Formats: sequence, structure tokens, C-alpha cells
Amino acid sequence: MSDSIAALLAAAERAENVPAFWRAAAQALEAELRAPVRLTYRGLAESGEVTAGAFTAGAASVAITDADGRRVEAFAGRPLSEPDVSRVHGLLVNANHLAVMVGKRIALERERRLGTFIVELSRWLFAAPETELLLRYTMQGVTSLIDAQGGYVALREAGGGVPPGALTVVTSIGMAQDFEGHVLPLDKSTTGRVVRTGEAVMTSDATTEPDASEADWTNAERVRSALIAPLHTSSGVIGAIGVIRFREHAEKEPQPFTITDLHYFTAVAAQIAGGLELSQAVAAARAAANRAGAMVNASPLPLALVDPYGRVQQLNEAGRAVFGLASETSAGGKHLDGLGLSTSELPLHAILAGRKDGEPWNGRVVVTQPSGDRRLCDCTITNLTGLGSPHLLVALYDRTDELRTQREMIAREKLATVGEIAGGVAHEVNNPLAAIRMEAELLGRGSSDPEVGAAASTIVREVDRAARIVRSLLRLARRADSTPVRVNINELIRDVAEIRQRVLRAENIEVVTALEGEGPVVLGLGQELQQVVINLVTNAEHAAKGGTRTPAMVRVASQERGGWVRVTVDDSGPGVPASIRHRIFDPFFTTKGPDEGSGLGLSICQRVVAEVGGKIWLEDSDLGGARFVVELPAAPERVETGTVIA
Repeated sequence: MSDSIAALLAAAERAENVPAFWRAAAQALEAELRAPVRLTYRGLAESGEVTAGAFTAGAASVAITDADGRRVEAFAGRPLSEPDVSRVHGLLVNANHLAVMVGKRIALERERRLGTFIVELSRWLFAAPETELLLRYTMQGVTSLIDAQGGYVALREAGGGVPPGALTVVTSIGMAQDFEGHVLPLDKSTTGRVVRTGEAVMTSDATTEPDASEADWTNAERVRSALIAPLHTSSGVIGAIGVIRFREHAEKEPQPFTITDLHYFTAVAAQIAGGLELSQAVAAARAAANRAGAMVNASPLPLALVDPYGRVQQLNEAGRAVFGLASETSAGGKHLDGLGLSTSELPLHAILAGRKDGEPWNGRVVVTQPSGDRRLCDCTITNLTGLGSPHLLVALYDRTDELRTQREMIAREKLATVGEIAGGVAHEVNNPLAAIRMEAELLGRGSSDPEVGAAASTIVREVDRAARIVRSLLRLARRADSTPVRVNINELIRDVAEIRQRVLRAENIEVVTALEGEGPVVLGLGQELQQVVINLVTNAEHAAKGGTRTPAMVRVASQERGGWVRVTVDDSGPGVPASIRHRIFDPFFTTKGPDEGSGLGLSICQRVVAEVGGKIWLEDSDLGGARFVVELPAAPERVETGTVIA
């Protein structure tokens, strides 16, 4: 019996698993009894049956059950004597203890391997590799861990002809490597069942599962034991991972997976799911960063990312163009001052330092390019709110070409306005006014009839009014001033009102003026200030036509208060909707039809008013429509004129 015990100890030392130990135990018992033997065992995690010798039927049996419920029974091929029963009982007791030790040793080894694998997997997760590399590496590790010959990962991925609601095998290794690329329906495959239910499957023969089909597997005739676990993420089950044991020979079936294998496998599946989620999140973050970078680079607005001291960290293509640089590298690390940006207000370093409070800075800057060309830009400097970054975003809007174009548009729109007005009064002013006046005077002097004299006086008075209209037109069309002059706002308003009153009377629109005092005076270019009043009155006339008041009304008023001259233009129209009020001063924005306006009128008004240091804004009018308010600094008593540079 001592030889049998030694054989059991040796078997326990070299056994790779519990079934292998029990096969060695059966052989030791056969040698002890010199008869064929069959052993059946039932442990806490696994059970089975082994034979030694040509066992056909048992003549006698001996069974033991330990305190934890493990049971072993030996069947001998011959009758057993009392000494035989005693020896068999002793061997079974010792074998059972050794089987428990073998199971613990194997479990500890497996846990060590699992721990090592999880650590290595975690390193890969922190490295955030590509998804394909992550899956292939983990599949190799997990198949080795639980002694499988193949494995695969199937994910919910559509595209490339994959129907919605299907799974795609994205990675496969070992004897399942040809499985890669297969499409598995969610409702007609074992893997699909795992994804649908979120519950793992352990089977001793995957091909006999109720929802399995031959198309589900490669080497289907050799597929046997399988473990399939769901991949749970925060967004749900995104797929499944499976490992397979294949039949290597026709006469040798692989061992089925155990509950312990399933526990290890589901733990690894959880790690893989976390790795996939992290990998996908990193990929999505990279894609978002690339898209954001492409959007910034493609933006027509010049953008620069600078540190708190003004050193450029990033510059988009439009920014390189406005600074006159050939490449982004030529700007990296340089200060904005060094790139030619200058301000007329605070020093640039003071502006940058003041952005720590989160309030953006808006102003006008000049960029001097290496070629000497100067670009006039509107500039906004703001911190990156919400990102916790000390960097600042500098956004430029190149106004150089726009300002040049606006000056040309002022002249063009002025000509268009004069042409429109002239067309309205041409019938009156083109008549032979001089002849009419002369005949009227002769008629008045040549007749003693009081009624004839009164009629002649009326004719003379109307002819004189027509002459005043002509003079106002001439003042509006005269050559533009190039130096600032003292402009009487009331006279300017009277000229515009004189021209428009008679024309608009036929359209049932009343033009009313409310002018304060002898006439407040401002300093500026007379023609441009005239254009401001004309544009505002023209807009008011157009709006008044859409109102319900009869007759419609346009009111122009002036006031002088505390060094400022205020001009208001009210209309009785429907008003300006709140949804577009923030856009009314944008160039080319208009609510008129395509043949009624260019959308530059208010933009031109804003520019002209700003250049003389004034302000313009929109309010609601007591007439029911809109009120545009223009405030201009009053002219000093004495002023030295000079060339105005825009």
C-alpha cells in the first residue's frame, strides 16, 4: 500500500488538473488490487469518471464522503475481501485529500496567472493602444489562461454591408482565426443570445445549443466546449467574447469548462469591456480633437492661442495670412508684439493680464506684416472659460478691405439715393421754373385784381420752394469733404426733410421734424453725416409703410445735452423683431427684398458714427415702431482741422 501512496503523491505533484490526478489515482488503485477499476468523483467545482484497465462491470464498490460533501466511489472488477476494502478505503481517503490539495494548487496558480494577466492588461489600458491590438493581445492571454484553443470577440458594429442589429467578429485567434469577419445575427446565434440577455453561456458542446447553426462557427465539426461572456460597458452590452475548446482527435474529447473557468473568464471579460470603452473614448477624443483642430484651421477668422504673456502656441491658416507668415512654425513661441500686432489703447501686456477675470477685451489693433503692409483688425482676447487653461484665445477680424469697400459703397449708395430722390422730383424741378416765376410776377404787376395778385404770389412762392429743393439736392450731391467741418445737424435734417416731405405725402407718409434750438453743431465729414440721416430716414419710411397707422409717420428730432448731440429717427411701422436685433448692424443683413436694399445702410451708419466718436443704437418708439438713436460729441468752440484718416 505504501507504493500506492507514493504513486498518489507523485501524481498530485505533477498533475496539471484534477481529472489528471484522478486518472493517476485509478491506475494506482488498479495496481493495488490487480484488477480493472472505475472511479467516480464529485467535488465542489467539478466531477467526472475515470477507468484503469479493461473495466467492464464492477463486482464490488467502496465509497467515501468527506465533511464538505465531496464523494468518491471505486468499482473493482473482482470481489473484494475485507482487507481489500480496508486498503481501498484508505487509498480513497488519501486520494480525496490529495485531490483537494491539487485543486487548491491549481486554483492558486490560476489566480497568480490571472493576477499577472490583469496587471499586464491594465498596462495596456493605460497605454490606450488601438482597439485591434488591445483585443488581440487580451485574447491571446485569456485563451492561454483557461487552456482554450481558440477565441473571438464580436461587437455591435454596422457598416460595410453589416445589417443593423447584427454582430461582427472583429478579432479571432487560434483555431478560430478564420472566424474573423463573420456576421452573427442577434436573434439567431448563441453569441447574439449572450448580447441580448447580458448573461454568460457555458456549454460542453456549442454546436448543440438551441440557437446555434453551422454557420456560427468555423471548424464546426470540431467545436466542443465554449465560454461566451457579455461585454458590459456604461452604455450597455456592446458585444461578447468567446473561447472554445476543439476536439483534436476523433477519439479524444476536450475537457468541458468549469465554473471556476467561467468566473475567471467573466472577470477578464469585464476588464476587456473596460479597455474597449476606454479605447473607444480615447479614439473619440482624438477624433473630436482632430475635427476641432481642422475646424479651427479652416476657419476664415484668424485665431491664435497664446500663453498669458502673449507667446503664440498655435496659429491657424487665416492667422498666418493676416500676420503675413509662411508657416505656423515661424510663429511658434514668438510674442504677438514681435509678429507686428499693436494696440492704440492699453499696452498689450496689460490687456493680456486683465483677462484673468474672464471678461473678454474687444478693441481695434493694427498688424504690420513683414512686407510693411498694415492690416486694421477688430480684436477679441478672452480666456478659455471652463477648460482650466491659462492660455488665451486671440480672435482677429481683418477690417482693412471692408473699410476700403465701405468707403466706395458710401459713394455708390449716395449716388443711388440722389438718383432715387431726383427721379421723384424731376417732374417738378425740370419744368421751366424761371419762366413760370417771371410770368407770375408780370401777371401780378400787370393786374389790379386782388385775386390775380394773390394767385401770382402763390405761384412765385411755390416756385421758390421748388428752387429750395433743387438747392438741397445740390448740397447732398456735392463733392465729399476730406477735412472735418462744423456741421449744423438741424440744417442737415431740414435738407433731408425738405426733399422727402412732398414725395412721401403722395404715399400717405407724414415726415415730422422736432428740432431743438438754433442748431447743435458737431465736428465731422458733412457728406457722411448726411448719409447717416438719409439712411435712417429711408429705413424709417420703408418700415412705416408696413404699419397700421394712417397716415404713417416718420419723426426726426434733435437735442443737445451735456456736450452731446442726439438725433432720433422714429417710425410708426411694426418695429424690429427681437430675434434679429443683434444682427441689424451686420453688413449685408437686410429684411428688405432683393431689389429694395443692399443691407449696408445701417452698417455704414454705425461705422460713420463710430469714426467721429459717437454711438448708435435701437429702441422701441412711442409711435409703435422703431427708434434709432444717434449720439455725437458736440463740436468745440474752436477746432484745428486736419486730414481725417480712417
